[in-house]
Amino acid sequence: MMRNPGNRLCSINNDLSVTPCSTLVTVMRSWLFVLSLLACLPLAAAEPVRLTTDIMPPYQVREGDQLAGSSVDALDCIFRALERNYEIRVFPWERAMHEVAAQRADAFFSATRMARANHFATLSAPLALEKWYWYSNVPVAPRHLLSGSQPLRIGGLRGSNQVAWLHEHGVKITVQVNTTRQLLQLLAAGRIDAFVADQSTLNIELTHLPTDMRPAHEHFLQYSTLGVYFGHHFLQQETDFLPLFNAEIHGCIGEINSLSPEERQHIARQFAQHFAHWVELPDIIAAVQAQNSQHEGISQTDINRLDQQWMNETALREQPLIQSVLERPLSRWLQTRQGLSARLISEIIITDRHGLNVAVSEITTDYWQGDEAKFQRAFFSKDSRPFLGVLEYDQSSQRYHVHFSSQILDPQSGEVIGVMVIGLDIGKALRQLNQNRSWTGTVDHAISR
Repeated sequence: MMRNPGNRLCSINNDLSVTPCSTLVTVMRSWLFVLSLLACLPLAAAEPVRLTTDIMPPYQVREGDQLAGSSVDALDCIFRALERNYEIRVFPWERAMHEVAAQRADAFFSATRMARANHFATLSAPLALEKWYWYSNVPVAPRHLLSGSQPLRIGGLRGSNQVAWLHEHGVKITVQVNTTRQLLQLLAAGRIDAFVADQSTLNIELTHLPTDMRPAHEHFLQYSTLGVYFGHHFLQQETDFLPLFNAEIHGCIGEINSLSPEERQHIARQFAQHFAHWVELPDIIAAVQAQNSQHEGISQTDINRLDQQWMNETALREQPLIQSVLERPLSRWLQTRQGLSARLISEIIITDRHGLNVAVSEITTDYWQGDEAKFQRAFFSKDSRPFLGVLEYDQSSQRYHVHFSSQILDPQSGEVIGVMVIGLDIGKALRQLNQNRSWTGTVDHAISR
């Protein structure tokens, strides 16, 4: 399938007529005129980017003789923004990957991160977000599904992202089939005990099947991002391509940054159970009050200067402002709490009433949070309910997380004096909730120690 975003034909600008052809009487002037015309002719069009894929609803869907689906639509949007031609060929999944490894294609999609592909290709930023679940008809505890403590018969979709992930994690797959429907049939017939699938993909298949084909149990496994694996041979030839491609993704896929109502309720309960009371801890309140007194009357010019100093220091060896915050007792306490969370917490920030960092669990990108939604939506709220932000992707850690922001109140006046921001890894949070276990059994110790 060939897509053409439209050729941009150069044209001769009218302002060239300022020097009429009749005045070009010398050979040199005639030669310069020819060069000026050649400069306006179309450059040789770049070769179309050659992509391969397999049918995988709802990301890649065959509609008659056309290829559609959410990932296909996203790619069309991105390549149009880049003004770049591309073509897509459909193969079985293993063949789609092999074409890139053999340098007969430039990229394959939609793929999750996999060790074997990293040897010959680089994964883009996410085009889609999958929710992987274990599906079974037996009440197997989720911890047993990967531990090998029970002799489970695991089914898999041949060549799928899930099979690649299971292999990399040492899970033996008893039988592999070609379609999701066949997995469901094997499960219903009792020939396998469990399999892993994307929730959305499975639900689409189940709409075409009788209700007795629905698995009796589902256990959340993880979020998995899907992107495009671009071959190293292609990226070596076009060194600027991947950053430009990634930069266009955000504007082409708006629905990825969302949580279902049920997920938001789960995460809110997790936050309320473990973290909401922190805003009432005396040492946190005292630290915020102290910085508010120190910054009384501070101007926006001073705030901008401090913010710029912080951002500059992130790239320097000497970091006096950053270290002055990291070495505070409250920051050390936050670092300890993040460490005890088994990677559930991605970051913790305590700010004063201006949105300036009072304490942090790790170095933040900037010192001033006052211009960001995670500060403003909490600080200016008419009630003290925590604000839950959108799902965000961290490219450096390849993890999705959400931020909870809570008001810090003066216990005497009830005035809002600062904000506490806690980032939670969404995959960790949902997995721990699904397994019905707490992230830590420790009791808050004194911050000043």
